[in-house]
Amino acid sequence: MIRKSHSFYYLAFFISICSIFWLNSKFSPSQKTQFDAILHNGELRVSTINSSDTYYLSNNQPSGFEYELISAFADSIGVTLKLSIREDSQQLVDDIKSRDSHISIPGRARLASQSDSIKSSTSYNTNQSVVIYRETRGIKYPRGVENLLKRSIIVTSNSLQELQMLSQQATYPNLSWMNTDTLTIYEILERVLAKEIDIAVISQKDFEAIGPFFPGLKVAFKLSDPTPIKWQLANKKDLSLVNAANQFLSSDSTKALIAKLEDKYYKNNNPLNLFDTLTFKRDFNQRLPDIEGYFKQAAKDTNVDWLLLAAIAYQESHWNPKAVSSTGVKGIMMLTKAAAKEVKVTDRTDPKQSIFGGAQYLQNVKKKIPKRIQDPDRTFLALAGYNTGFGHLEDARILAKRAGLNPDKWKNVSKMLPLLTKAKYYSTVKHGYARGYEPVTYVKNIRRYLTILKWEKEQQELKEDINITQEVISEINEQKEPEKQQEAAAPSTL
Repeated sequence: MIRKSHSFYYLAFFISICSIFWLNSKFSPSQKTQFDAILHNGELRVSTINSSDTYYLSNNQPSGFEYELISAFADSIGVTLKLSIREDSQQLVDDIKSRDSHISIPGRARLASQSDSIKSSTSYNTNQSVVIYRETRGIKYPRGVENLLKRSIIVTSNSLQELQMLSQQATYPNLSWMNTDTLTIYEILERVLAKEIDIAVISQKDFEAIGPFFPGLKVAFKLSDPTPIKWQLANKKDLSLVNAANQFLSSDSTKALIAKLEDKYYKNNNPLNLFDTLTFKRDFNQRLPDIEGYFKQAAKDTNVDWLLLAAIAYQESHWNPKAVSSTGVKGIMMLTKAAAKEVKVTDRTDPKQSIFGGAQYLQNVKKKIPKRIQDPDRTFLALAGYNTGFGHLEDARILAKRAGLNPDKWKNVSKMLPLLTKAKYYSTVKHGYARGYEPVTYVKNIRRYLTILKWEKEQQELKEDINITQEVISEINEQKEPEKQQEAAAPSTL
């Protein structure tokens, strides 16, 4: 009986041990899928490239269409994103091969490398190459590649556009162009607009984003069919991460996010025509740099956005300190004698005095507006008062109230101001006749200039941000280089 009991316990112990080994082998890390391992480690390693399309630092904060999209994927699976920035597409492939990265993202900025070791995700965007030219009277626009043979052309190096131009050389051996790996798309289009270059071959989406700020530049024709944009992952039997990525990219919520990011990074509208845009760009480059510091300091003193002050000044004088109107107003902010006296400006043609005085005068008008009125209506009403006088502004608000409209809303007041040109209306209010259509146009123009001014500054800052990011990456790589050399020099141990 005792022997049977012992045998039973031995058998039970043996079964238990086998069960433990079986469970360990069943759920050991070696048996986990790649996606399971990522969830277990809590980290998603991603490689991409420093560009406006993928990743850059804006005010020391990570930015970029691709950065926000991959961040959303990491958040959706509850892991931390570990991002590595590489210099070219081949490094992205190498990261996948060496398992330094789970996902590589070339974006639209660079051509995705082809390799048997790479498997692509589902497409979430497209890239189509277009031929851009400046519309010029008397010169026919190019209708096909054969019309490009005797024109100067610029293309971004190592891009999809360069690959497609190379393929065109098989049919057109005399087709030639110059490559750039330093100019941004914005700078490329500037050169076409200035007629320094005849043709630019760029992404259609880039032109949709930046083209509106270059009226006069047109799409001649599409160089290719749309090319899908995808993430790059390892090509192996374990497709768990590929499936998770595809599920994320195909979901309705992600499609909504992509549409939102498209609007944020690529959709713009330029309210100016060609002549106004060309004039603004010239003044932006030649006049604004000398006085930008005054706007920024005045903004600090008065708590008014410096870009708004600059937009007001452009509407007033096109940033010309010597501007004088037929009515006697002078300077960058075109102050009247009375306004200058109110804000203690002694020389209206002095740029610093004029800008500081104009900022203070706007603030004085803004203080007269009821505190209950919030921005942006508060600012629009203040601008109208700055232009036509606070009294006429109040008269228009009274007319709005009589008409059953909310007098605290600019859209309502802007309808009433032009009525101050008609005796039927101005005779019933305190301050009488006013050219009420002028402040309406004034506010409209400032809003237009503010839109394009913000965009121009964003492009400046974007290039600076990309350069700064690249400098940071270079410094990190330089710091790592001695470590790599030490590792290479160290004797191997077996």
